[in-house]
Amino acid sequence: MTNKDIFKAAGNISGELIDEAAAPRKSRRGLIAGAAALAACAALALIAWQPWTSGAVAETPGSAAAESAPAATPANGVFVPAEPWEAVYIPPEPMPEAPAEGMAADMIGFFILNGRMYTQTAQYIDPSLLGERVGSVTGGIDEWSGAEEYVEGASSVAGEVYAVRGYDEGFRLALATGTGAELYDCLSGITLSSGADLFESRLHIETAVAAWCVADADWELGEDARRYIELESLEPFVATLLASPMQDWGRGGENGDIYDYDFAEAHLYFELADGTVVPLRLFENGCVKYDGSAARVCAYMPGAIFDEVFALCRA
Repeated sequence: MTNKDIFKAAGNISGELIDEAAAPRKSRRGLIAGAAALAACAALALIAWQPWTSGAVAETPGSAAAESAPAATPANGVFVPAEPWEAVYIPPEPMPEAPAEGMAADMIGFFILNGRMYTQTAQYIDPSLLGERVGSVTGGIDEWSGAEEYVEGASSVAGEVYAVRGYDEGFRLALATGTGAELYDCLSGITLSSGADLFESRLHIETAVAAWCVADADWELGEDARRYIELESLEPFVATLLASPMQDWGRGGENGDIYDYDFAEAHLYFELADGTVVPLRLFENGCVKYDGSAARVCAYMPGAIFDEVFALCRA
């Protein structure tokens, strides 16, 4: 099983839609000066949303969604958010168990620091992004290691660990090895309410300077068949993404494992001003997943804005 398998197992936007949804505005940071304002009022995707409760969801006060919401269309420019939704709590990563005797297995790279498990993103960064050294990990963990070996400092790859400039250390660190510095993320032990909690607060998607898409068939083959998209045309998409509720689509949740539905998929990437990339996986039901993590927590944003970007990425 490859890392790609682990992560999977574990037309242009119309001018009328863009013009009516929001007036495009560039910013020095790269994406949109009006993203925050759009996010505050973008709710095209939220009208049909229904909350749920499960063991993986932490209910927040006043979390019941409104039974109805004002009509929101590109024509009338009305984007009224739904009532506060339930936040999704992602529990700490369980420590892996050794496979049965004779079973072959591959592991995604990881290390444990400060009681948190960080997993590899397969994304390398410029050394200028490295902050202070926060520790070192020894390697030595493999598919056959027992649960008692997953302790502080344990890892599947040895190296020095550094903070990453501009990112929360509880979410992102970098492992420096002989081949460079690779990003490692920890998307567990946190609560996510809206897309902004992940894509803005932690990943800083608002600083994007470029975007491109890859069709799922090309992605499966590992081909770099990227097609660039004008950032201005993605302003309504990003604003809706930040305003959308986060939902649990993992195995055992009430929604079920999103990969069990065989939804059509597409892949959208945002390159940020610091050179890092935010990979998004789009599912045809309106879910958007951060593809740098195996966690099956998605922003739920069905509607015309999502559909146009999805169609563009699938073309």
